[in-house]
Amino acid sequence: MSRRLLVLAIVVACFALILWSGYQHRYVPGSTSAPALQASAEPSAVQETDAVTSPLLGKPAPDFTLRDLAGRRVSLADYRGKAVLLNFWATWCTPCQVEMPWFIALQQKYASQGFTVLGIDKDYPEDLPKVPGFARKMNLNYPILYGSPKIYAAYGCCDYLPMSYYVDREGTVRIATVGLGERDTVERYIRRLLQSSPPPPDTQITASATPQR
Repeated sequence: MSRRLLVLAIVVACFALILWSGYQHRYVPGSTSAPALQASAEPSAVQETDAVTSPLLGKPAPDFTLRDLAGRRVSLADYRGKAVLLNFWATWCTPCQVEMPWFIALQQKYASQGFTVLGIDKDYPEDLPKVPGFARKMNLNYPILYGSPKIYAAYGCCDYLPMSYYVDREGTVRIATVGLGERDTVERYIRRLLQSSPPPPDTQITASATPQR
């Protein structure tokens, strides 16, 4: 074989190898979706996400009773009549820390309309002592609760963090999200939740407005 033909064969072989490698890279399962994050060091969803499908959508949010940072027992039923954002998070979850200032501001903005964030911690047992100090450091102005295996199972938590559920005043799950989205999107979901479930009328005001016979 002449040198020219040998060189040509090598070039063709290299080109074919490049094409094959590109094809394999393009079709790595999950390379452009959340499952690809399973290979990361932290099982946290770090890419922007929107609402996701959940078997809980349109159904009553599973009730729970958990301890807050002061040791008090807190139930989801305590917040019936309010729009609630249930947020599963952990101290080691960097995306969770990104969205916490959003929650602080949105809690301040919408609390008077009957809205609250409930943060449910998903730390490993050895990290639980860090939670109170972390909450103080972040100046969290909404309740933080210690999670449990039972509540994690009920909400399908948590292959990825953060994970959030938007629950209306009647206790029904309306929106589910996984991963770090956009602040404006979070606020839009909150406003949608408040608009779709207006607060019940004040019975005293209703009675005073009733025409006298």
